[in-house]
Amino acid sequence: MSSVRPDRPTVEFDPYDPELSEPGIWGLYAAARAAGPVVRSERRGGFWVLTGFDDVRSALRDPATFSSASGHRIPTDGTQRAIPIDFDPPLHTAYRRLMTPALSPARVRAMKPFLERTIADLVARFAAGGGGDVVREIALPLPLLVLTELVGFDPDTVAQFREVTEQMWGSLAGGDEEVDFAGARTRIYELMQRELADHRAHGRAGFVRDLLGAEIDGRPLDEDEMTSILATFAVAGHETTMNSASTLVHLLVEQPHLQDRLRADPGLAPRVVEEMLRRCSPAQNFARRATCPVTVAGQDIAEGDAVLLSFAAANRDPDRFPDPDRFDVDRDTRGHLAFGWGLHLCPGAALARSELSILLTALTAHPPMRAAGEATWSSMRGGNHLGPTRLPIRFSPEGRRR
Repeated sequence: MSSVRPDRPTVEFDPYDPELSEPGIWGLYAAARAAGPVVRSERRGGFWVLTGFDDVRSALRDPATFSSASGHRIPTDGTQRAIPIDFDPPLHTAYRRLMTPALSPARVRAMKPFLERTIADLVARFAAGGGGDVVREIALPLPLLVLTELVGFDPDTVAQFREVTEQMWGSLAGGDEEVDFAGARTRIYELMQRELADHRAHGRAGFVRDLLGAEIDGRPLDEDEMTSILATFAVAGHETTMNSASTLVHLLVEQPHLQDRLRADPGLAPRVVEEMLRRCSPAQNFARRATCPVTVAGQDIAEGDAVLLSFAAANRDPDRFPDPDRFDVDRDTRGHLAFGWGLHLCPGAALARSELSILLTALTAHPPMRAAGEATWSSMRGGNHLGPTRLPIRFSPEGRRR
């Protein structure tokens, strides 16, 4: 048995630090890993950070010890109650079961023609103009269009998601977090309540209508539960895909030989997607709270302590992925943690993989892409989400850059 470390390795890590972005975040994770597989940050009330692949995956497999019920963001103060991510079984299981039909592999297969048409149209318009900002013209519109089809949201409602979500992330990084975050969350909930009222009045088809008739434990869902479930679709359903899509394009621009390989072999697209997800991890960190004393990698964690599971650091653990900072489309990426693991595995993983693979194929059907200006990156929105905020590119009919 490992002995408890006599020291307590620490790291200066505030997941809401507005200066923390690409590429510096990777140096911070490397420094944390060098200090030890379990390190302590005293920011935001104090929390442990797990960086090792095996330790993070083991914690994800043990929700009885590492609970989500106090919230999936630091600080884990119990004020976050997003459904289903901020719940443990059995409620988590029951809530997630309601969402499964909308995101099942069968539903994703049925949506493939819609995804292909939608992505082809977005890319064709983008290419016809010679390029532009990928984030604004492709990466953001794509998941918003998908949400109208998948969930049945009204397009006018969807158009407001980005503004409200950015307000929420900004409040978490600011000083008066509780008031500001509550205000932003209220705006999202108001949008969702409007959707519920509209579907009640007009009987529009889609997941929203299905939710109105859903039951849990033999009772109908109440208004707050339905609102929270829809808010999860609204925020998670566009943020992660937007960041993944724009990060993927940034990778292609930085490494143009990948574009050549994809043109020669479009079937390579899923492998490019998986390696991007491993190496860049657009959703980087999720919090838990210890329900009992536990020792991880020789470090004692007390009951009630907040624990941050760093998917991004785990996905660059050299013990699991040799030479982890290098993008290698030929490496074995199986088991990466970009979508989590266990009962909280991202329910939209199959949809995201389909969208991203189709996007790669559509983009590489056009002339090579080149940078048309400097990319800018977000800080970690919500202490978790990372991606380009502006990514200008152009198409180069003259062919490969020399």
